[in-house]
Amino acid sequence: MSDAWRSSLDLEGRPGVQCEWLPAAPTADVSAHRPWRAAVGPARVGNAPATAPAAPVRWPLAVAVWNARVGGGAMCAFWEHLSTGAPTVLLLQEVFATGADLPEPSANSRWAARIADRPRGERRVDIVAFARERGLSVLYVPSMRNGGPGGDPNDGPPEDRGCAIVANVPLAGPRAIELPFERQRRVAVAASVTLGDHTIDFCSVHLDNRAPWRRVWRTLGSARHRQMAGLLSVFPAGDRAHAHVLGGDLNTWVGGPREGAYRVARERLPLPERPDSSPTHHFEIGAWLRRSDHLMFRLPSEWRGEYRRLDDTFGSDHYPLLGSVGPE
Repeated sequence: MSDAWRSSLDLEGRPGVQCEWLPAAPTADVSAHRPWRAAVGPARVGNAPATAPAAPVRWPLAVAVWNARVGGGAMCAFWEHLSTGAPTVLLLQEVFATGADLPEPSANSRWAARIADRPRGERRVDIVAFARERGLSVLYVPSMRNGGPGGDPNDGPPEDRGCAIVANVPLAGPRAIELPFERQRRVAVAASVTLGDHTIDFCSVHLDNRAPWRRVWRTLGSARHRQMAGLLSVFPAGDRAHAHVLGGDLNTWVGGPREGAYRVARERLPLPERPDSSPTHHFEIGAWLRRSDHLMFRLPSEWRGEYRRLDDTFGSDHYPLLGSVGPE
């Protein structure tokens, strides 16, 4: 089986900075992860080259959370909407990467059904090309193959999909966090940003929307609770004087903030005290809106963090969250 999943390439496809792999799943889950690992390509890690002397630090730092619907979200339009010149970090879910480095799936591999939506008003672009063309830093780690062998050749080149952190400032300490296995392999990503004398640790995560049919009752929340508990065993960690930001699609479509995954995360990352309660996701059955996406902070006492939901999905089935964090 391929071990490409452990390797790392830069934005030009050359051997790059290696991710630190932080297991958050029990050893018993390794056999379930293995066929999913075999079908994905390498992590992509790269910082845009500095083209000018470092500018004075501007606070607050902007942070956005968005599930981009595997290319269906208009990534360029979204970035243009956010771009003000201030330090900005995107915590993204369901982004994809293509390339010759993806292994050929075998009969023993596992993959997800292909999602290949087209964004409105722009071309469908993978996360590596987007970061390279915009001169941004990126950490992308695939969770699963986006479609298996035998697909329509018109679908384009092979691709995988997963979580990413994209920023207009350098990213340090790239980490990949393989979560407890439920229905599909899920890998969260974490990285640090240093501005002036302050370091902020970021994490982007996407939990399962349902459990496998043999344990379907876990769909009501216990599957996601287990995945979040695994993540929290790894992130946040380290110096409590650092700021920590966790954002992602927690798939809390059953109970929203009442679900166990959200409640245990908020115990560790308790800010903001009054988060925006607007629903963020068009649920697949019935098309009603549910509160699925979340942004939360653990901050030093003299810091402030807040966010709001944007009113445009930019072509995705999720509304983005846009926040800010920094010293008061």
